Amino acid sequence: MSRIAPEDMTTLIPASAAKAVAETAIEELEEMQVAHCINEAANTGSTEAYYSKPISATIKSKLEDEGYTITSPAPIAKPGDVIIISWKDA
Repeated sequence: MSRIAPEDMTTLIPASAAKAVAETAIEELEEMQVAHCINEAANTGSTEAYYSKPISATIKSKLEDEGYTITSPAPIAKPGDVIIISWKDA
């Protein structure tokens, strides 16, 4: 389900619809954040970006499908907290 349109923000929607919007919004926002991180790094001449939040399996899969390599820097306190997204070999 897509996000609630600005003109509908004052309309009460069913709880099930609100839940569906929330679930898709989390994934959409995560993808937007990752894309921003990658695009900002690319615009500065980098071939990799450090992303300092865990990513979902869905976003990781999308990145790999698009040719990105996902690795973790070593050593790191908690695996998954920081990832390196690389497009050096694309």
